[in-house]
Amino acid sequence: MHRVGHFVGPSWPPTLEAYNYMRTLSRSDWAWEGLRRNAAYQDEARAHLLDIPISTRLESGATFTRMHEPSPRAEAWALRSFR
Repeated sequence: MHRVGHFVGPSWPPTLEAYNYMRTLSRSDWAWEGLRRNAAYQDEARAHLLDIPISTRLESGATFTRMHEPSPRAEAWALRSFR
């Protein structure tokens, strides 16, 4: 018999208290919250993964990323790069 897998995540819909952090957001943080939930933005960001820039791990553990060219996909969203 074929087994069906189920994802068990947080209950839906979340409680109103789950959004309390939004009371302290700046305007730019509000903009990011809206943008990151935008389906078209998510599609562009996924497509951008194909154009992965060169990254190097520094001795400190930080990741240093060089972007050789501007990212037209990110610029279409008024961003320098995708997060």
